[in-house]
Amino acid sequence: MPGDAAWMRWGIGLGRVLVALALFTTGCGGGSGAAHCGTTQPCGGDVVAAWGFQGTCSNVAAASSDLAADCPGASISANSVALTGGLTFNADLTYTATNWHETFSGNEILPLSCATGVTSCADLGGTVSDSENGTTINITTTCTGTTVCSCRINGNLSVTSDVGTYTIAGTTMTMTGASTSGDFSYCVEESRLHLLQVSTTMTTPTGQAVIKADVVAGKQ
Repeated sequence: MPGDAAWMRWGIGLGRVLVALALFTTGCGGGSGAAHCGTTQPCGGDVVAAWGFQGTCSNVAAASSDLAADCPGASISANSVALTGGLTFNADLTYTATNWHETFSGNEILPLSCATGVTSCADLGGTVSDSENGTTINITTTCTGTTVCSCRINGNLSVTSDVGTYTIAGTTMTMTGASTSGDFSYCVEESRLHLLQVSTTMTTPTGQAVIKADVVAGKQ
């Protein structure tokens, strides 16, 4: 589909692709100022409760580093995410996602050699719109350039309701639903739930994982 190559290269999984909602540090990426966003390490914990999204934050440098590891010369220069909605995790290992509304945008540099099945930067552009099972997603990608593509990505996602199952192994949660599926590091901290993406290429000076993205939800 048009635009998929650039968007999925960015590692942003949304809707049916992934529930990894946010993207990439506080200060240099998109962020909403939710408490402890981007600074909480994976710690596990009891997720059984109803949670309402409070905000997201992201580390553009970490996301860009991870992308460059897969495609030398690729980079992410900016992103923005806004998210509302909720998640309820039940003791029987089921969950319900309700009233998700997300808007997102960002800029990416992608060498054409990393994009399979296309012959020009213009081929990476286009609009994808899809609606199924209570989920609607729209993504518009615009790319310019010759051998190196400069892409702007904008989109929105809505999930009316989705029911799925989840499993937990240590500090990793796996969610499986028709529209909301993905693997996350996570941490329940006081009355907050952090759904985390950690960098595969960057660590802090103390050897901890750099948090690439954090979705923060509050217990309701």
